[in-house]
Amino acid sequence: MTGPRSCRREEWISSISNTIRDGIFEHPFSGELHSCSIGTTLTQGRVSKTPPMPERNAQRDRRGIGRFCNDRSFTLRKFMASHDDREDDLHDLIVEASGRPELWDEVLTALIEQFGSHAGALYLHYNSGATRSAPVVTEVIPFQGYGAGMLERYNEHYHALNPFHANGSLFTPGRALTEANLKEISRDFDIAETEFFVDWCRPQNFYYTMGEILLKDDTPLTLWLNRGQRSRAYGLDEQRRFHRLSRSVLSAIRTAERLGEAQAELALAHRALEIQRVAVLTLDRAMKLRDANALAEEVLRREDGLRSRQGHIEPTDPKDAIAFRQAVHRVTMPLHGLASPDTSLTIRRPNNQFPYQVFVAATRGRKALLRFSSAETAVLTFRATSRNCAPDLSSFGAHFHLTPSELRLAEALRDGAPLPVAAKALGIGYETARSQLKAVFAKTGTQRQAELTLIISLWLNSGT
Repeated sequence: MTGPRSCRREEWISSISNTIRDGIFEHPFSGELHSCSIGTTLTQGRVSKTPPMPERNAQRDRRGIGRFCNDRSFTLRKFMASHDDREDDLHDLIVEASGRPELWDEVLTALIEQFGSHAGALYLHYNSGATRSAPVVTEVIPFQGYGAGMLERYNEHYHALNPFHANGSLFTPGRALTEANLKEISRDFDIAETEFFVDWCRPQNFYYTMGEILLKDDTPLTLWLNRGQRSRAYGLDEQRRFHRLSRSVLSAIRTAERLGEAQAELALAHRALEIQRVAVLTLDRAMKLRDANALAEEVLRREDGLRSRQGHIEPTDPKDAIAFRQAVHRVTMPLHGLASPDTSLTIRRPNNQFPYQVFVAATRGRKALLRFSSAETAVLTFRATSRNCAPDLSSFGAHFHLTPSELRLAEALRDGAPLPVAAKALGIGYETARSQLKAVFAKTGTQRQAELTLIISLWLNSGT
């Protein structure tokens, strides 16, 4: 006959299967958190023995507990394997988001779900330019789980009260932070009773937090997750996993910045080539068209020396066909250890027009020992304009659809004169000149006066 103590023990053992989570289970009677292990439990950081067993039933119960813990250990191993798989998938998603900004929202959603949180944000702090007491928060990806109007209230008032940011000099990038770290700076008062936590965190059910300072400079970048009152504090294992993922987020953001800079430079280069009337085509080894700028597309449409047949590029004059194929084949041959042999050839045009002098080069050299793709691309460039063309500012204005006043301002600025000086010379107000300059920037695809000056210079010299 088993006593009440044995019944309570069996009830406790059977209840573990319903309460275990993340390798931790809650004692059904004491409410303490325990780790799942055979013969011992971990209670608030202290190792203690499992509940004592009556000697009469000790051997039978040990066998039962052993079978139970073996089954549960197998379940935990399966859980941890799936847990690692989810983390690997999230790393992959973060990498992909570096080139696809629309995926950052999915990254944040996955982070919130993986760490059992209900709110999170990746955001950048910067000053609006007026005073340092009026910071503005720009969301890198949409924040999730914050109360309506809470971000505005944070910018207006509570940012200065946030102990993590107000005492940012005490925290260094490269480690996960939780509310436990605030004890280092709150020995004389209770952080949980401050205005920031009482009036901003608690109404949103932010009781536990975990974050990391990714960048610490004039514009700090931080990543934060939050849990509610019914949850528990973020554990050490969660902090380690969060740190690994935060490093991936930072790497992806830096990669995205470099890609953005490269794309901006490429856009400016495309604009400069078009202004100089340079057509650009990229072909694979089979002469199949991969890309073309607007001038090259116009040449192909008019079949002005080159044309497209079922996606493949060929000269309109059959006499140039062999030389054309040889030139493309020569620069795309995978010769190990040798540089790409750039070449050029002449392409005849119809109606006895001046022929194109086409320059052919490969997209990359042959010196790389490791390749992830054997595909090579030939880049063809040629001047798509008449030899006797002499561009001037009027043609520049017509090409970019500038108004007469905008064209006059562009001409006044082409030698590098400051905007106030140019406005005075034209007899217009500074704000009027500023408005016209914005329109010129928008129409020419430039962003600074130096770029506009370069574009004008390239246009005027494109016919020489």
